[in-house]
Amino acid sequence: MKLYSKGGAVGLIRSMILHDRLSHAYIICGEKGVGKKTLAKYIAKQILCESESGEPCENCKSCRMIEHSAHPDFIAIEPSGKTGNYLSDDLRPIVADANTVPNEGKYKIYFLPSADKALPAAQNTLLKVIEEPPKHVIFIMTAESREKILPTILSRAISLNISEVSKSECLSALTESGASEEEAKGAIAVFGGNIGKCLDYINDDGAKRLPAAVEEIVNALAIKDEYALLRAFSALDKDRELCLEALAGFKTVLRDASAIKLGGDTFSVCAGGAKKLSEKLRQSSIERIYDEVASAEGKIGGNASIQLTLSCLCGRIISN
Repeated sequence: MKLYSKGGAVGLIRSMILHDRLSHAYIICGEKGVGKKTLAKYIAKQILCESESGEPCENCKSCRMIEHSAHPDFIAIEPSGKTGNYLSDDLRPIVADANTVPNEGKYKIYFLPSADKALPAAQNTLLKVIEEPPKHVIFIMTAESREKILPTILSRAISLNISEVSKSECLSALTESGASEEEAKGAIAVFGGNIGKCLDYINDDGAKRLPAAVEEIVNALAIKDEYALLRAFSALDKDRELCLEALAGFKTVLRDASAIKLGGDTFSVCAGGAKKLSEKLRQSSIERIYDEVASAEGKIGGNASIQLTLSCLCGRIISN
């Protein structure tokens, strides 16, 4: 398993293993596509590898079972909610199972991808076992939005923040995955160093709708055309996943517009749009619009009406 630009997190876990100072909970934070799940699996190998060196040997029984998602002590819990949210019933089995000793080694690892999609009631279900875990229990969680994790859980976990890789590393990863250099460079031009999003863009024609959707939103905002902005949002109201992806992409453009104003670089799905917004909007306006988009994203992610939320968002940001 090859990792890109994850040396800091990997080194921290290695040191904790060697000094017998492992935490009972880790939250891997970063936007979609940056490799949170890949890192989670690698950390599980570090912890459960029979070499106990803090470095996965990739050859022992534990490493091979984790690689093939067959290790009895690396337990992935998937959400069952209709909108991808964890429900309390999804997490109650962890509470019941936590006191059972591991099957193979020293630790039992519960893996919760997208833990920020757990409803507050579901997160509360885990509180007791996270506050007073058995010595053999470790939680590895991933989250795009750290703010959606309960403070009581955050305070008992170590956060590992990961981000996009360099464009050269992304090119290597994409070509090693079978993409042509031309395909890889085209994807990087759109998504920068986000390996996951680049792979989706290369392999899924549907993913190519996203940059166009973000660009339409950005162009409408740049000229303050409320009708064009509403039309751009309306194209998203039948597809919740695309809508959330487009809002996340729009936030990235706004972030980069802010960075340009402060003398930084761009790394978004619409680099030209970021430059355009940096020229058209004040820094304070960019910040307010970003907050409005983040708020709308949270509501839609929580199953609010897409059409109503986007209509309200249009009115709020066009006046900034």
